[in-house]
Amino acid sequence: MTAVSDFIRTETITGPAAWVPDDFSDPSLWTISITADDTAELFAALGHARSTGKEMRDITRSDFPLDGLARKLADVSRELVFGRGFVVLNGFPIGDDIPRADVELMYWGLCAHLGIAVTQNGLGEIIVAVRNYRNGGLSNTATRGYQTNEPLPFHTDSPDIVGLLCLTSSGEGGVSSLTSSMTIHNELVRNHRELLGLYYAGFYYDRRDEQASGERPYYRNSVYAWHDGILTCRYYLRQFIESAHQWYGIEVSAVERLALDTFEAIANRPEFKLNMQIRPGDIQLLNNNVVVHARDAFVDSAEISRELLRLWLNPFDAPTPPPGHAAFREGMPLKRS
Repeated sequence: MTAVSDFIRTETITGPAAWVPDDFSDPSLWTISITADDTAELFAALGHARSTGKEMRDITRSDFPLDGLARKLADVSRELVFGRGFVVLNGFPIGDDIPRADVELMYWGLCAHLGIAVTQNGLGEIIVAVRNYRNGGLSNTATRGYQTNEPLPFHTDSPDIVGLLCLTSSGEGGVSSLTSSMTIHNELVRNHRELLGLYYAGFYYDRRDEQASGERPYYRNSVYAWHDGILTCRYYLRQFIESAHQWYGIEVSAVERLALDTFEAIANRPEFKLNMQIRPGDIQLLNNNVVVHARDAFVDSAEISRELLRLWLNPFDAPTPPPGHAAFREGMPLKRS
C-alpha cells in the first residue's frame, strides 16, 4: 500500500544543503578566486574555441580546454550538487579592453565545464542580460524577472543551476539574498505540517507570453518533490502565480495564499537569509534544487546601469525530476508564430 511518506518528506533534512548563515563565518567560505593563471587559461581556451568556427551554443567543454581551472570547476560542481548549493567565483575578466563577445564566450566556455546550457525564453536565447528593460515591471504580464529592476521575492529558476556574471553594478540596491530551501522545508515539517501537501501538489503559473500558438498560457508545478530519496525544490516567482488565474479562471484560495505567505516568511527570516552584493567580475552560481534567491530593487545611476549575464545549466548526468516538478528544466520551448 502506498504511504504518504512515499511522496512527501515528513522528516527533517540533514547535510550541508540544510544550512543557515551562521554556518559561514566569512564570505571566503563560499568564494573562489579566478587567479592570473586561470585567466590565462580562459584566454587560451577562447582562442581555441574561436578556431573551431562553431557558434557559441555549439561550443562544448572539449572545445574550451582548461587545465587547473577545470579541476577547480570540478570542485565547484561538487559543492553545487552535493554541498551547500551555492558558490561565488570572483575575478572573472570583464575589462573594458575585452570585447563583449569574448566575455560571453569565455563565460559560456567556463560554464560548459559545469553542465549543459538550456534555452531561457521562447526566442531560444542561451545567455540573457539581466537588467532594467523599462517595460512596466512584473505588473506587465509579459515581463519576466530578468527584465525588471523591481524587487524579486524569493524564487528559483527553472533548471538545476543558474549562473549570474556581473558586468556592472547599479548605483543603488540590487543586494542578493539566499536561503536554503531544505532549511525552509525543515521549518515547515516542524511547525507547519498541515501545509505540506499544498507544496507537493503545486500551483498554477503564468507562462508570461512565452507559450507557442496553441499551447496553454499556464502550467502547474510542485514546490517540493520527494523522489528516489532526494528532496528538491522549485518555487517560481509569486507574481506568476498571482497572474495565472486570468487564464484558467480560478483565484488563488485562502489556504494556498497562506502556504505561499508562510514559505516566503520563513525564507525572509534573518536567521535563515544570507545577503551578498554581487560585484563586477563575480559569477554567482546557485543550485535551484536546494537554494531560493531574492533580489532588492535597484536604481541605475546616470553614469552606469546594472547588468548581469545569466546562464541556465543542468549538471552532467543529473537525475531527472518526477513529472509535474521543475517545469522547463530542459529549457524554454521555442515560441512559434
